[in-house]
Amino acid sequence: MSLLGRTPWIMLLLVSIMMLVPGIARAGQRVHGVVLAVTPKTGNVIVRHDAFGSMPAMTMEFRIVPRSRALQLQAGATIDADVDTETEPWTLSNVQSTSGQRLTEDVSSPLRNVPQLKIGDVVPDAAFVDQRGAPFRFSSLRGQDVVLSFIYTRCQDARMCPLISAKFRQLQQLAGARRVHLVEVTLDPAYDRPPVLARYARTFGADPRRWSFAVGDADPTLDFAARFGITAFADPRVGIIHAENTVLIGPDGRITEMNTETAWLPNELLAQIDAAHGRGGNWLARLDLFLKTGATAICGNSVAGFSGLTDLLVVLAIFAALGYAVYRLARTIFA
Repeated sequence: MSLLGRTPWIMLLLVSIMMLVPGIARAGQRVHGVVLAVTPKTGNVIVRHDAFGSMPAMTMEFRIVPRSRALQLQAGATIDADVDTETEPWTLSNVQSTSGQRLTEDVSSPLRNVPQLKIGDVVPDAAFVDQRGAPFRFSSLRGQDVVLSFIYTRCQDARMCPLISAKFRQLQQLAGARRVHLVEVTLDPAYDRPPVLARYARTFGADPRRWSFAVGDADPTLDFAARFGITAFADPRVGIIHAENTVLIGPDGRITEMNTETAWLPNELLAQIDAAHGRGGNWLARLDLFLKTGATAICGNSVAGFSGLTDLLVVLAIFAALGYAVYRLARTIFA
């Protein structure tokens, strides 16, 4: 067979390799942006960057390597750098900076020096009020399973806060007789006072007996969120930039699970809760959630949209096609 005849198989092989090894496709990505804040202790920076690869222009937290390079940067500096999306947070290297510019907005660092919580820790009993203006503490929920997440009511990105609240609405509908309480803590405590939270709660049909929207004083509220790895950064162009973390809390007040992506489904969280109480739980839903969170933990944000079983089947199909292509190509070459 001529090389021309082999071309479709060679192209299939190359495309399959590119799909299975996303690092190849991302090699050499450069990001251009403006530094808004620097935390020398951690080597992290907040950068408002232009669009690159499949990422739209937005504001994000990055880690600078080497850390000594972060010490040389100041808020307002314009930078160009290689970006590695396989780390958490994403990493910038080979950073080149030009003369800084004067920033017109408040760029005080949102990175808070608070201890990070982990699985098995008791949730801090911070003082909040709910959407009714009533005092609210997590200790009042002992004996119930709790699903916690973080939102703000002015969020306009349908893939972020509105999506989480819509999933919480489904959780409320599907929970049935389970002793499950839903909590969403605001990341905009100056604006999201109880009357605002009450309007937002009504939008999603929240029953205050089973679903609380919580806010406290600004610093304690943001410190509470930061302990779950949530950094809230106000960008005047797009609103509040923040990470995601949906947390499962057991009846004893201890953290049992954290989901740092938005691909989870309500039935999957309920299956996890059922399993924790020895009620079996939907094993397919639990496997789907395990695959999603496992893929994100191993591969980082580049697979944050991984869809569990569905994407696993797609990957297996790609492997099968790749194997068949290699087999046919080898037969053609060695015939």
